[in-house]
Amino acid sequence: MNKSEVILQLEAFFRKLGKQASFSETANLVKVQIGEAFVGFEFDEKTNVLSCQALVYRFRRAPNDKVLQAIFAEENETNDGGGRVVFDAEELTLYLRRDFTEITDDEQFYNQINRIAVASLKWNSEILERAAEKVSGN
Repeated sequence: MNKSEVILQLEAFFRKLGKQASFSETANLVKVQIGEAFVGFEFDEKTNVLSCQALVYRFRRAPNDKVLQAIFAEENETNDGGGRVVFDAEELTLYLRRDFTEITDDEQFYNQINRIAVASLKWNSEILERAAEKVSGN
């Protein structure tokens, strides 16, 4: 997957959303809100990987290790969005991430992105609460 293919893939996705987005050869990151979900796309030209990151939660301060362990334990039990849970320690954000290495059919790509966006909302509203309950119960 090269930069030109990524731009075409994302332009088709945004058209399907009914949104306009302008992409350039120099931009490697674009964000969009899908309903209540916040989704970002980042292209790594070194590895030719397009990653989709759906925000789950933004912490005000660094969570303790027990909280993160409980969250990652939930990932093993509840992975229904097709992505993996990632914690960005610099940004203090938790998100679901899915990587694409090849151009995907426009409809399939749209469905996969929507699936991870919906899953991020479920993680925020249900799964994080369950993980917090497990930590506080210990």
